[in-house]
Amino acid sequence: MSVPPLRAGGLALLAAAIGLVLGGAALGLGLQEGSVAQWGFGAACLLQVLPSLNVWGRLRNGLGNSGLERERRTLRAVSHLLRLLALGMALASISALMGDRASEASFFALGLAVVALCCLASLWFAKQRLAGVHPTLDLDAARFRTLLELAALLLVGGLLGPWADAIAGLAMALRLFLEARTLAKGTTLQVVCGGCGSGCH
Repeated sequence: MSVPPLRAGGLALLAAAIGLVLGGAALGLGLQEGSVAQWGFGAACLLQVLPSLNVWGRLRNGLGNSGLERERRTLRAVSHLLRLLALGMALASISALMGDRASEASFFALGLAVVALCCLASLWFAKQRLAGVHPTLDLDAARFRTLLELAALLLVGGLLGPWADAIAGLAMALRLFLEARTLAKGTTLQVVCGGCGSGCH
């Protein structure tokens, strides 16, 4: 099965744009309202912008070996940052549960969670149809499945009430830690020769 480069490249750019918009909005709103789940989700979205742009770059080069080392470095850096984010979210969530800083989701926060869930579900479905073509696209689809899961947790936490935000934050922290481990495995992507339709580059 060959990769439709125009479609896949467009999806990668769209993913970067969605990550930037959703991430910036959720991060700002979360910090303003003191919602761990919200700002954690926003930060996670922003951390996926660079890998999405990296996928776009590799698609432009036919998914050959050109850009492979840059992809490895990007995944390694994002993996470390996700671990730090997971730790920060876990500590902030525990602090909220032990103190009196419970956050109740506003109408805008719930609306943003619904929009994020719809956008990420559509994006993941489109990316999933390209999974199995190339390891880079497999990892890309898996990253957005994780963001979709985080968006679902964000919405559930917002609907269940103030203390659910901290619990959702803890669940997100665990999911992000597991995602960081998956990305770390992506740094072992092998050099290919043939099989991707472009040979060695």
